[in-house]
Amino acid sequence: MRELILKLPKDMFDEVYIICPDPWPKARHHKRRLIKNNFLKVLAKVLKKNGTVYISTDWENYAESIQEELDKTKKYFSFKQISNEGMPITRFQQRAINENRSIHTFLLTVLKK
Repeated sequence: MRELILKLPKDMFDEVYIICPDPWPKARHHKRRLIKNNFLKVLAKVLKKNGTVYISTDWENYAESIQEELDKTKKYFSFKQISNEGMPITRFQQRAINENRSIHTFLLTVLKK
């Protein structure tokens, strides 16, 4: 994914949705998670000014990890956790809801330019 984004022109997207990225639940695999500081920096470059990124996960510990990574990107994004209300629900999210897990959704807004 990162390699593809590196080849894209700057300021290409208004919005990006990342819905239920693989949580890689085992601690030894956390390095494989998509939502990392370096990935977010690259993503910021292809977003237009005030572009937005929606990230959702149904895994509590991944939501905590995302929050930690977002704290490292304050130079590139403002962000907040928002309600998932009104957003389309994927089958993965529906399964989480059926299993009484919460959907954690983050809204990032590009600060650059």
